[in-house]
Amino acid sequence: MRIAAKESSKQAAREMFPELGKDAGQQKAYAQLSDEILFDKQWVKVEVLPEDLPGFKGPRVVCAQCGEGINFKREVVMDWAAPSARACCGEKYYETLS
Repeated sequence: MRIAAKESSKQAAREMFPELGKDAGQQKAYAQLSDEILFDKQWVKVEVLPEDLPGFKGPRVVCAQCGEGINFKREVVMDWAAPSARACCGEKYYETLS
């Protein structure tokens, strides 16, 4: 299951506690709001590759776009570019289920 925070929860917090500052209002509201208001839940399928399993050893490379280190063969290599992080190439690691 993939869980993502809803942006609309910020507005709900402002409406619940308009007299409080942003941070204080969010903290108080988030303690009271239901999970359904706070989060989107989605069943997903995640492919588990050998490099995702415990004990896999592989080289570490640096993303040419963002400079982040990339482990476990998760880099994307295109003919015309240096290795890049999947996120920099717009790739998702999950597939949405119906």
